[in-house]
Amino acid sequence: VASLFLSDDQFLCSICLDVFTNPSSIPCGHTFCMSCITRYWDQCEVWKCPLCKKSFPKRPILHVNRTLREITEQFKSMRGGVPVGNGKEDQTLRKGHRGGSGHLMEELKKKMHKKHHDKHKIKGSEQEIQEMIRERTRKIEEIKMSMTEMAVERETASSVCMFTMLTSAIERSQAELIEVMEISRRAAEQQADSMIKQLEREIEELQIRDRALGELAQSDDHLHCVKTFQTLSSPPPSKDWSGVSLNCDLGTSAVYRTLATMVKKFQEELQKVTESGPEDCELSCSTINHQDAVLVHFSKGGFQPQASLQVWCGDRHQHAADNPERFDRVVCVLGQQSISSGKHYWEVEVGGKTDWDLGVARQSISRKGKINYTPQNGFWFLSLRDNKYAFRTEPSIDVNLNLRPHKIGIFVDYEKGQVSFYNVDAKVHIYTFNDNFTENIYPFFSPCTNKGGKNDLPLIITPIVLTK
Repeated sequence: VASLFLSDDQFLCSICLDVFTNPSSIPCGHTFCMSCITRYWDQCEVWKCPLCKKSFPKRPILHVNRTLREITEQFKSMRGGVPVGNGKEDQTLRKGHRGGSGHLMEELKKKMHKKHHDKHKIKGSEQEIQEMIRERTRKIEEIKMSMTEMAVERETASSVCMFTMLTSAIERSQAELIEVMEISRRAAEQQADSMIKQLEREIEELQIRDRALGELAQSDDHLHCVKTFQTLSSPPPSKDWSGVSLNCDLGTSAVYRTLATMVKKFQEELQKVTESGPEDCELSCSTINHQDAVLVHFSKGGFQPQASLQVWCGDRHQHAADNPERFDRVVCVLGQQSISSGKHYWEVEVGGKTDWDLGVARQSISRKGKINYTPQNGFWFLSLRDNKYAFRTEPSIDVNLNLRPHKIGIFVDYEKGQVSFYNVDAKVHIYTFNDNFTENIYPFFSPCTNKGGKNDLPLIITPIVLTK
């Protein structure tokens, strides 16, 4: 008799939605018809509970729950095939049995059918929200992938190589175009951040609704299910993301179209570069005049008094006065003669050294402690580190040289704010810095550390020989 007060959900298999037949419990504690769970696992690659989704490393061995089977059989015999209901429905069922009222049995069947139908609707809405969550998660991954595929550095490096073969005016245009690309990149990042935050907010709302539907599906209160489901059945207000994508076009195609126009415009001048060698492309008498050549001496305050026109790093530390002009931690030296106007040119033999720095530095640079070698800090120079050449900017600009230079020419045009580097032997322009000098600058030399003898060759400031 006490069994009549049990809820029908306790005797229903969640797979076939009927009263248990040979009920079998699995390790997580849930119970199903033995035939239902057997067919379910036969179709799965991973053995898991259909309700709580807990997976098992091995397929559990099934046994019939004899006690539950006996109770189920008693219910079946008492109701004559009608599904078991809740307490109120059971009272109706008992009255129907006593009074023989067949219409009450039919009414009970209709109620049970409607309840099962409502649960199916809840399940459908739950699956729909889960799919919306998956779509938004995929969209976040798509946005992040789009950001990683924007090869800004590759495009910038390519444009730098093209601009180094043109005049200083074109180089200034390059800087402007790179700035536009950087602005576009920052705008794209802000757009991506905004889209990701909106998607994450929608996912959070959907997850809250998904949890509510999950709890509703487990509820035995039919009236509460009906009322709550009306609120949860319709998806929350959200944006249709199917046609939304991140604009990753940073304008590089427009950059190259502009470059093509500029190359065509300067075709005649580039032809002159090849034939006569103007100052930006080929090293010759048309670039450097005899009066531009300078004889470099080293500052006694910045280096040892006995220093000649060679600079190298030895194995022994030498004591010297720690005056303000002396570098205390880095291996470098400045020329004694300052540059405050005009054009100046000198050549340095680097030979087979593995590391070196050459260029110019302004008078007010920091000479104590760790130094950040960038134009913003007053350094304009070319570096070699283990066969890799780079210009010390922020970030640094790598350069690939087909011919390894043994002698470097440095040309300074103070009024134009230019520092140019040349491969003297090949008579090839390497790179030109464009800046604005506001104070005196000095020739800069660094042989770098000798690396245990691997880099002990000196930097040699050589006499200048100009040929027609």
